[in-house]
Amino acid sequence: MLTPFRKSIAPRLLVALASMSLALGLLCSYASAESEKANLRNFKYGEKLPSFTLDTLGGQGRKTFTPGAGKPSLIIFFSIRPEFRQKRSLALLSAMATMVDQYKNRIEIVGVFSDDQGAQVVTDYIKPFANKITVYADTNKEVNDRYGAFMMPLAVMITSDGKLHEVIPYTYNIRELIDGNFKLLLGDWNKEQLQASLVPAESTTKSESEKEYIRRVNYGKIMQGKQMFSQAAREFSTAIKIMPQDISAYLELGYTYVALKDWSKAEESFQKALTIDKESDGAIAGLGLSYYGKGDIDRALPELENAFIAPEPRLEVIIALAEIYEKKGDNTKANRLNKLAISRLMTLYDQRWK
Repeated sequence: MLTPFRKSIAPRLLVALASMSLALGLLCSYASAESEKANLRNFKYGEKLPSFTLDTLGGQGRKTFTPGAGKPSLIIFFSIRPEFRQKRSLALLSAMATMVDQYKNRIEIVGVFSDDQGAQVVTDYIKPFANKITVYADTNKEVNDRYGAFMMPLAVMITSDGKLHEVIPYTYNIRELIDGNFKLLLGDWNKEQLQASLVPAESTTKSESEKEYIRRVNYGKIMQGKQMFSQAAREFSTAIKIMPQDISAYLELGYTYVALKDWSKAEESFQKALTIDKESDGAIAGLGLSYYGKGDIDRALPELENAFIAPEPRLEVIIALAEIYEKKGDNTKANRLNKLAISRLMTLYDQRWK
Protein backbone atom coordinates (compact mmCIF):
# COMPACT_ATOMS: atom_id res chain seq x y z
CA MET A 1 0.00 0.00 0.00
CA LEU A 2 1.37 3.42 -0.93
CA THR A 3 1.82 6.01 1.75
CA PRO A 4 -0.28 9.20 1.40
CA PHE A 5 2.85 11.03 0.22
CA ARG A 6 3.44 8.56 -2.56
CA LYS A 7 -0.23 8.37 -3.52
CA SER A 8 -0.43 12.08 -4.02
CA ILE A 9 2.70 12.63 -6.10
CA ALA A 10 3.90 9.34 -7.58
CA PRO A 11 1.91 9.38 -10.84
CA ARG A 12 2.96 12.93 -11.75
CA LEU A 13 6.25 13.51 -9.98
CA LEU A 14 8.52 11.85 -12.52
CA VAL A 15 7.47 14.17 -15.35
CA ALA A 16 7.32 17.19 -13.04
CA LEU A 17 10.87 16.56 -11.89
CA ALA A 18 12.06 16.01 -15.45
CA SER A 19 10.60 19.37 -16.47
CA MET A 20 11.94 21.11 -13.39
CA SER A 21 15.45 19.74 -13.72
CA LEU A 22 15.57 20.82 -17.34
CA ALA A 23 14.20 24.24 -16.44
CA LEU A 24 16.86 24.65 -13.76
CA GLY A 25 19.62 23.84 -16.19
CA LEU A 26 19.74 20.08 -15.49
CA LEU A 27 21.44 20.75 -12.18
CA CYS A 28 20.68 17.34 -10.76
CA SER A 29 22.18 15.62 -13.81
CA TYR A 30 25.31 17.59 -14.42
CA ALA A 31 26.26 18.88 -10.97
CA SER A 32 29.96 19.67 -10.95
CA ALA A 33 32.45 18.36 -8.45
CA GLU A 34 32.91 21.89 -7.17
CA SER A 35 29.23 22.40 -6.37
CA GLU A 36 28.63 19.09 -4.67
CA LYS A 37 31.76 17.27 -3.55
CA ALA A 38 31.31 13.62 -2.60
CA ASN A 39 31.84 12.77 1.05
CA LEU A 40 31.40 9.97 3.56
CA ARG A 41 28.28 10.16 5.70
CA ASN A 42 30.17 9.79 8.98
CA PHE A 43 33.47 11.59 8.38
CA LYS A 44 34.47 14.98 7.04
CA TYR A 45 37.54 15.82 4.99
CA GLY A 46 40.61 16.01 7.18
CA GLU A 47 39.18 13.82 9.93
CA LYS A 48 41.05 10.76 11.18
CA LEU A 49 39.61 7.50 9.89
CA PRO A 50 39.33 4.46 12.18
CA SER A 51 41.14 1.14 11.92
CA PHE A 52 39.15 -2.04 11.44
CA THR A 53 39.69 -5.78 11.83
CA LEU A 54 37.95 -8.28 9.56
CA ASP A 55 38.39 -11.65 7.94
CA THR A 56 40.00 -11.45 4.51
CA LEU A 57 39.40 -13.21 1.22
CA GLY A 58 42.07 -15.29 -0.46
CA GLY A 59 43.43 -17.15 2.56
CA GLN A 60 45.09 -14.27 4.41
CA GLY A 61 43.12 -14.84 7.61
CA ARG A 62 41.89 -12.13 9.95
CA LYS A 63 43.75 -8.83 9.63
CA THR A 64 43.66 -5.25 10.83
CA PHE A 65 43.83 -2.28 8.47
CA THR A 66 45.07 1.05 9.79
CA PRO A 67 44.41 3.94 7.39
CA GLY A 68 47.53 5.83 6.44
CA ALA A 69 50.14 4.10 8.58
CA GLY A 70 52.91 6.26 7.13
CA LYS A 71 51.90 6.06 3.46
CA PRO A 72 48.91 7.24 1.40
CA SER A 73 46.25 4.58 1.21
CA LEU A 74 43.03 3.76 -0.61
CA ILE A 75 39.95 1.80 0.39
CA ILE A 76 37.69 0.46 -2.36
CA PHE A 77 34.20 -0.20 -0.96
CA PHE A 78 32.51 -2.55 -3.40
CA SER A 79 29.69 -4.99 -4.03
CA ILE A 80 28.94 -7.43 -6.85
CA ARG A 81 25.18 -7.33 -6.36
CA PRO A 82 23.07 -6.58 -8.25
CA GLU A 83 24.92 -8.08 -11.20
CA PHE A 84 25.49 -4.72 -12.90
CA ARG A 85 27.85 -3.70 -10.06
CA GLN A 86 30.09 -6.70 -10.58
CA LYS A 87 31.71 -5.52 -13.81
CA ARG A 88 32.63 -2.11 -12.43
CA SER A 89 33.79 -3.37 -9.04
CA LEU A 90 36.03 -6.17 -10.28
CA ALA A 91 37.48 -4.06 -13.10
CA LEU A 92 38.32 -1.36 -10.55
CA LEU A 93 40.12 -3.86 -8.31
CA SER A 94 42.14 -5.09 -11.27
CA ALA A 95 43.09 -1.53 -12.23
CA MET A 96 44.17 -0.83 -8.66
CA ALA A 97 46.42 -3.90 -8.66
CA THR A 98 48.19 -2.38 -11.65
CA MET A 99 48.53 0.86 -9.69
CA VAL A 100 50.23 -1.01 -6.85
CA ASP A 101 52.78 -2.22 -9.40
CA GLN A 102 53.25 1.37 -10.53
CA TYR A 103 53.89 2.83 -7.07
CA LYS A 104 55.38 -0.26 -5.37
CA ASN A 105 55.48 0.10 -1.59
CA ARG A 106 54.83 3.86 -1.59
CA ILE A 107 51.06 3.31 -1.29
CA GLU A 108 48.60 0.78 0.14
CA ILE A 109 45.31 -0.27 -1.46
CA VAL A 110 42.67 -2.49 0.15
CA GLY A 111 39.17 -3.58 -0.77
CA VAL A 112 36.13 -3.89 1.49
CA PHE A 113 33.66 -6.41 0.10
CA SER A 114 30.22 -5.59 1.47
CA ASP A 115 28.02 -8.50 0.31
CA ASP A 116 26.88 -11.44 2.43
CA GLN A 117 27.28 -13.83 -0.52
CA GLY A 118 29.42 -14.11 -3.62
CA ALA A 119 32.73 -14.22 -1.74
CA GLN A 120 34.00 -17.10 -3.88
CA VAL A 121 33.46 -15.08 -7.06
CA VAL A 122 35.64 -12.31 -5.67
CA THR A 123 38.21 -14.74 -4.26
CA ASP A 124 38.63 -16.41 -7.64
CA TYR A 125 38.89 -13.07 -9.43
CA ILE A 126 41.59 -11.60 -7.16
CA LYS A 127 43.84 -14.70 -7.13
CA PRO A 128 46.28 -13.24 -9.72
CA PHE A 129 46.88 -10.14 -7.57
CA ALA A 130 45.93 -11.27 -4.04
CA ASN A 131 49.47 -10.43 -2.86
CA LYS A 132 49.00 -6.80 -3.95
CA ILE A 133 45.55 -5.92 -2.60
CA THR A 134 44.03 -7.25 0.61
CA VAL A 135 40.26 -7.66 0.35
CA TYR A 136 38.33 -7.63 3.63
CA ALA A 137 35.00 -9.45 3.99
CA ASP A 138 32.55 -6.97 5.49
CA THR A 139 29.57 -9.35 5.31
CA ASN A 140 27.60 -7.50 8.01
CA LYS A 141 28.45 -4.09 6.52
CA GLU A 142 30.10 -3.18 9.82
CA VAL A 143 32.88 -1.10 8.24
CA ASN A 144 30.64 0.16 5.44
CA ASP A 145 28.16 1.57 7.95
CA ARG A 146 30.86 2.83 10.29
CA TYR A 147 32.50 4.86 7.54
CA GLY A 148 29.21 5.84 5.92
CA ALA A 149 29.95 4.70 2.36
CA PHE A 150 26.99 6.01 0.35
CA MET A 151 27.40 4.02 -2.86
CA MET A 152 29.51 1.28 -4.42
CA PRO A 153 32.03 0.98 -5.84
CA LEU A 154 33.49 3.91 -3.95
CA ALA A 155 37.13 4.99 -3.60
CA VAL A 156 38.18 6.54 -0.29
CA MET A 157 41.63 8.13 -0.37
CA ILE A 158 43.58 8.66 2.84
CA THR A 159 46.64 10.72 3.74
CA SER A 160 49.78 9.15 5.17
CA ASP A 161 48.66 10.20 8.66
CA GLY A 162 45.27 8.51 8.30
CA LYS A 163 43.03 11.49 7.48
CA LEU A 164 40.28 11.54 4.87
CA HIS A 165 41.65 13.14 1.71
CA GLU A 166 39.16 12.42 -1.09
CA VAL A 167 36.00 10.41 -1.81
CA ILE A 168 35.62 9.38 -5.45
CA PRO A 169 32.40 7.75 -6.69
CA TYR A 170 32.72 5.45 -9.67
CA THR A 171 33.08 7.35 -12.92
CA TYR A 172 34.55 6.68 -16.35
CA ASN A 173 37.90 8.29 -15.40
CA ILE A 174 38.14 7.03 -11.81
CA ARG A 175 41.56 5.51 -12.41
CA GLU A 176 42.95 8.86 -13.56
CA LEU A 177 41.39 10.61 -10.55
CA ILE A 178 42.92 8.12 -8.13
CA ASP A 179 46.31 8.23 -9.84
CA GLY A 180 46.38 12.04 -9.79
CA ASN A 181 45.48 12.17 -6.11
CA PHE A 182 48.15 9.61 -5.22
CA LYS A 183 50.70 11.79 -7.04
CA LEU A 184 49.48 14.75 -4.98
CA LEU A 185 49.66 12.86 -1.67
CA LEU A 186 53.14 11.54 -2.49
CA GLY A 187 54.41 15.01 -3.34
CA ASP A 188 55.04 14.14 -6.98
CA TRP A 189 52.47 16.76 -8.05
CA ASN A 190 51.10 19.98 -6.64
CA LYS A 191 47.42 20.97 -6.72
CA GLU A 192 47.83 22.92 -9.95
CA GLN A 193 49.27 19.86 -11.71
CA LEU A 194 46.41 17.70 -10.44
CA GLN A 195 43.81 20.18 -11.66
CA ALA A 196 45.53 20.51 -15.03
CA SER A 197 45.53 16.73 -15.47
CA LEU A 198 41.74 16.65 -15.09
CA VAL A 199 41.02 19.22 -17.80
CA PRO A 200 39.98 17.37 -20.95
CA ALA A 201 42.03 18.10 -24.02
CA GLU A 202 40.10 20.09 -26.61
CA SER A 203 40.81 20.90 -30.18
CA THR A 204 41.27 24.64 -30.59
CA THR A 205 39.78 24.57 -34.08
CA LYS A 206 36.26 23.42 -34.90
CA SER A 207 34.71 22.80 -38.26
CA GLU A 208 31.66 24.76 -39.38
CA SER A 209 29.48 21.69 -38.85
CA GLU A 210 30.80 21.30 -35.28
CA LYS A 211 30.08 24.95 -34.55
CA GLU A 212 26.54 24.58 -35.94
CA TYR A 213 26.02 21.42 -33.90
CA ILE A 214 27.07 23.16 -30.69
CA ARG A 215 24.87 26.14 -31.51
CA ARG A 216 21.83 23.91 -32.07
CA VAL A 217 22.39 21.94 -28.85
CA ASN A 218 22.89 25.09 -26.80
CA TYR A 219 19.79 26.70 -28.28
CA GLY A 220 17.83 23.54 -27.51
CA LYS A 221 18.94 23.77 -23.89
CA ILE A 222 17.69 27.35 -23.75
CA MET A 223 14.33 26.12 -25.04
CA GLN A 224 14.36 23.42 -22.35
CA GLY A 225 14.97 26.04 -19.70
CA LYS A 226 11.91 27.94 -20.93
CA GLN A 227 9.94 24.66 -20.97
CA MET A 228 9.43 25.05 -24.73
CA PHE A 229 9.98 21.35 -25.23
CA SER A 230 8.64 20.96 -28.77
CA GLN A 231 11.01 23.66 -29.99
CA ALA A 232 13.86 22.07 -28.02
CA ALA A 233 13.15 18.70 -29.64
CA ARG A 234 13.41 20.29 -33.11
CA GLU A 235 16.80 21.83 -32.28
CA PHE A 236 18.21 18.57 -30.93
CA SER A 237 16.84 16.63 -33.91
CA THR A 238 18.55 19.09 -36.26
CA ALA A 239 21.80 18.74 -34.30
CA ILE A 240 21.62 14.95 -34.67
CA LYS A 241 21.38 15.29 -38.45
CA ILE A 242 24.54 17.42 -38.41
CA MET A 243 26.60 15.08 -36.19
CA PRO A 244 24.82 11.72 -35.86
CA GLN A 245 27.74 10.08 -34.03
CA ASP A 246 27.81 12.53 -31.11
CA ILE A 247 25.85 11.38 -28.06
CA SER A 248 24.98 14.75 -26.49
CA ALA A 249 22.03 15.65 -28.73
CA TYR A 250 20.51 12.16 -28.36
CA LEU A 251 20.59 12.50 -24.57
CA GLU A 252 19.09 15.97 -24.61
CA LEU A 253 16.41 14.86 -27.08
CA GLY A 254 15.57 11.83 -24.94
CA TYR A 255 15.07 13.87 -21.77
CA THR A 256 13.03 16.40 -23.70
CA TYR A 257 10.69 13.56 -24.71
CA VAL A 258 10.58 12.42 -21.08
CA ALA A 259 9.35 15.92 -20.18
CA LEU A 260 6.77 15.61 -22.99
CA LYS A 261 5.74 12.14 -21.74
CA ASP A 262 6.45 10.73 -25.20
CA TRP A 263 7.93 7.54 -23.81
CA SER A 264 8.38 5.71 -27.12
CA LYS A 265 10.38 8.53 -28.69
CA ALA A 266 12.37 8.90 -25.47
CA GLU A 267 13.20 5.19 -25.51
CA GLU A 268 14.26 5.42 -29.16
CA SER A 269 16.59 8.35 -28.42
CA PHE A 270 18.25 6.62 -25.49
CA GLN A 271 18.64 3.35 -27.39
CA LYS A 272 20.47 5.25 -30.14
CA ALA A 273 22.63 6.96 -27.51
CA LEU A 274 23.61 3.55 -26.14
CA THR A 275 24.78 2.44 -29.58
CA ILE A 276 27.31 5.28 -29.35
CA ASP A 277 28.30 4.66 -25.71
CA LYS A 278 26.90 1.56 -24.06
CA GLU A 279 28.23 2.71 -20.67
CA SER A 280 26.57 6.15 -20.77
CA ASP A 281 25.00 6.81 -17.36
CA GLY A 282 22.65 9.37 -18.88
CA ALA A 283 21.40 6.97 -21.54
CA ILE A 284 20.95 4.10 -19.08
CA ALA A 285 18.99 6.36 -16.74
CA GLY A 286 16.88 7.69 -19.58
CA LEU A 287 16.07 4.23 -20.89
CA GLY A 288 14.98 3.13 -17.42
CA LEU A 289 12.79 6.21 -17.06
CA SER A 290 11.26 5.55 -20.48
CA TYR A 291 10.33 2.00 -19.49
CA TYR A 292 9.00 3.29 -16.18
CA GLY A 293 6.88 5.89 -17.95
CA LYS A 294 5.42 3.14 -20.12
CA GLY A 295 4.58 1.10 -17.02
CA ASP A 296 7.06 -1.65 -17.93
CA ILE A 297 8.45 -2.14 -14.42
CA ASP A 298 10.30 -5.39 -15.16
CA ARG A 299 12.41 -3.71 -17.83
CA ALA A 300 12.72 -0.44 -15.93
CA LEU A 301 14.05 -1.82 -12.64
CA PRO A 302 17.46 -3.18 -13.77
CA GLU A 303 18.16 -0.07 -15.85
CA LEU A 304 17.22 2.26 -12.99
CA GLU A 305 19.27 0.27 -10.48
CA ASN A 306 22.22 0.53 -12.84
CA ALA A 307 21.63 4.27 -13.22
CA PHE A 308 21.41 4.73 -9.44
CA ILE A 309 25.07 3.78 -8.92
CA ALA A 310 26.21 6.57 -11.24
CA PRO A 311 28.35 9.24 -9.54
CA GLU A 312 25.39 11.64 -9.56
CA PRO A 313 22.13 9.73 -10.09
CA ARG A 314 19.25 11.77 -11.50
CA LEU A 315 16.51 12.84 -9.13
CA GLU A 316 13.93 11.23 -11.42
CA VAL A 317 15.76 7.90 -11.11
CA ILE A 318 15.60 8.05 -7.31
CA ILE A 319 11.87 8.83 -7.37
CA ALA A 320 11.10 6.07 -9.87
CA LEU A 321 13.07 3.48 -7.88
CA ALA A 322 11.32 4.48 -4.66
CA GLU A 323 7.95 4.00 -6.35
CA ILE A 324 8.94 0.58 -7.73
CA TYR A 325 10.34 -0.68 -4.43
CA GLU A 326 7.22 0.47 -2.61
CA LYS A 327 5.00 -1.38 -5.06
CA LYS A 328 7.12 -4.48 -4.46
CA GLY A 329 6.68 -4.12 -0.69
CA ASP A 330 10.29 -3.20 0.06
CA ASN A 331 9.45 -0.21 2.27
CA THR A 332 12.95 0.00 3.75
CA LYS A 333 14.50 0.79 0.38
CA ALA A 334 11.56 2.96 -0.63
CA ASN A 335 11.75 5.11 2.51
CA ARG A 336 15.51 5.55 2.18
CA LEU A 337 15.11 6.68 -1.41
CA ASN A 338 12.23 9.03 -0.52
CA LYS A 339 14.47 10.74 2.05
CA LEU A 340 17.29 11.00 -0.48
CA ALA A 341 14.91 12.47 -3.06
CA ILE A 342 13.68 15.15 -0.65
CA SER A 343 17.27 16.02 0.28
CA ARG A 344 18.26 16.29 -3.38
CA LEU A 345 15.20 18.38 -4.15
CA MET A 346 16.09 20.86 -1.43
CA THR A 347 19.67 21.02 -2.73
CA LEU A 348 18.35 21.66 -6.23
CA TYR A 349 16.33 24.65 -5.02
CA ASP A 350 19.26 25.94 -2.95
CA GLN A 351 21.55 25.83 -5.99
CA ARG A 352 18.92 27.53 -8.14
CA TRP A 353 18.34 30.47 -5.80
CA LYS A 354 21.85 31.10 -4.48
